[in-house]
Amino acid sequence: MPRIEILFDKESGNKPSEKTRNALREQIIKRIGDKYGPLNVRVAMSTSQSIVISGAKTDDATTEINEIIEDIWLDDSWVPA
Repeated sequence: MPRIEILFDKESGNKPSEKTRNALREQIIKRIGDKYGPLNVRVAMSTSQSIVISGAKTDDATTEINEIIEDIWLDDSWVPA
């Protein structure tokens, strides 16, 4: 089961709201879960910013998951108003 952890720097002036973080988590589950099945997804605030993808069966799957996350982030249609 792939595990995806996206952490935002809580000290950043451009930190996303809880509503936005929840919407991002939902989009990841929707778009990646449809292809890879059950996921463990965490989107939270932290002392640093990072994206960690683990538990994918192949390096190609990890790369594809990372690309899907990038596509989600660039497509702002999911961001709550």
